Amino acid sequence: MAPMFEQHRLRDEQERVAHTALRFLRSRVKLDEMVAAGASKGAIPFEEIDSFVQDQLFELKEDCHWLFRYREGGEEAKPTLAMLFDILVGSLFHQMMKVKENSYQVERYSPKYAALRAALQGPDAPERADTFLREGERIVARARRVLHREFSYAIELFNEATLVLRHVLIEHRDNPLLLRSLVENEKLLDAVYGQHSLERLFREMHEDRPAQGFILAATDFFEGGWYERARGLCQRARKADPKNKAAAQLLNRINAAVNAHLS
Repeated sequence: MAPMFEQHRLRDEQERVAHTALRFLRSRVKLDEMVAAGASKGAIPFEEIDSFVQDQLFELKEDCHWLFRYREGGEEAKPTLAMLFDILVGSLFHQMMKVKENSYQVERYSPKYAALRAALQGPDAPERADTFLREGERIVARARRVLHREFSYAIELFNEATLVLRHVLIEHRDNPLLLRSLVENEKLLDAVYGQHSLERLFREMHEDRPAQGFILAATDFFEGGWYERARGLCQRARKADPKNKAAAQLLNRINAAVNAHLS
């Protein structure tokens, strides 16, 4: 009973590592899209920033805490790259919260102050309203000034976390669900790390033997009954290493299973 429980626990943790890695990669792509859109429009709407923080970064932060802080022994555990990644993700979440607050003040309060300023021209303007408005306008002006700086720092944290994640992925080289997820989301990986990043990552993971990464992912597909996906990865493994015996052997097992199924 215990070994079966351990297998399920290990599989669950492997799945959560894969899920967290993909969530970060998607968040990184979303950030890049927001930056590009903001450059063309002149600003990023508050609603986009709010949704990004609440719907993506909060869940990412919670996933990282569970995987790389609580599961690994808490604050007293030996420092690892995974813990550094967790710290960076937590930091960028709180940094984006600052961006969100400043964005809110600029977008929501600035028009109200402008409307009140126009109302001051009327005969029924409240006493000392001009003094209070000037103070409010200074608050908005300060939020506008720091918004760009705070967002630039958030981007720096994202860049650092993106680099560290690559090393965390390498440390999890034996996680078949992670390898499967990277294969299935190759375009996402390319969007973050550049073209042909999957094979480069597999080279780094397996000491310049990328075929090993394709074989591990193919084996997991095969054991799950995904024969054609497994076959395609075997072919990629043989392309990376034409003399790889493990790829040829797995391909034979796949063909035998397919023939048995057809029979």
